[in-house]
Amino acid sequence: SLLIEAALLAGTIVLESGGETFRSEETVVNFCYAGGCKSVSAISFPTGIMITVNYDNDTVSSLKRIKKRGINFAKLDGVNELVRKFIGGKITLEETYDELKRISKLPEEKKSVVLVASAVASGLFAILLGGGLFEGAVAFLAGTLVQLIAFSFKKTSIYGFSYSFVSGALIALVAVLSTHLFKMGNIEHIITGAILPILPGLMLTSAIRDTVMGDLVAGTARLVEALLIAVAIAGGVGIVLSLYLSMGGAI
Repeated sequence: SLLIEAALLAGTIVLESGGETFRSEETVVNFCYAGGCKSVSAISFPTGIMITVNYDNDTVSSLKRIKKRGINFAKLDGVNELVRKFIGGKITLEETYDELKRISKLPEEKKSVVLVASAVASGLFAILLGGGLFEGAVAFLAGTLVQLIAFSFKKTSIYGFSYSFVSGALIALVAVLSTHLFKMGNIEHIITGAILPILPGLMLTSAIRDTVMGDLVAGTARLVEALLIAVAIAGGVGIVLSLYLSMGGAI
């Protein structure tokens, strides 16, 4: 039914946009009860959502696979506001479903804004951690290159761990080449500053919140994913630095 499709779509958008699994479940449950369901059961994972409802004296189950995950606060805010309006009876089910489809198709953040934010954050982090203007400038360059690579990787099916590994390696390579060519700068400050914006901090926070809320499977899954991403970044950096040291370089 349209109610089930709308509820699944709302929960899916929450998961795909970086929301916690318990928030996705609450969204689905509240939405279905507001639509007239007598009973609702919903369970969410980082990779899927399943609901079973008793609607019109009939029990219906539905499952939705989640294949992409990211961070989009505009979509999260849009879904939350829309569901509140539906629960409050301010809009019809048909209007809600049409609006959910519109929200699901909202474009990602402007590439130019993301690029500038990543570069500036990298440079400022390098300075904040004790580096000078040189370290900040190199970290700015590394952050720019990493984000450009992210745009390319998002178009493929290997985004994620592969991107994290390549990003770590690229950051270390830029730091090593810059300090070696200009005979100045601190590699540690450059690498640390450029790495901070790509660390899975929000994912780790979501994992902790899911675990605290009792969603042990989802919390563990998010925690493992965050740790694997961190390991991939560290692996990329470690390989480049090891090669540099083996070639006679000094950190």
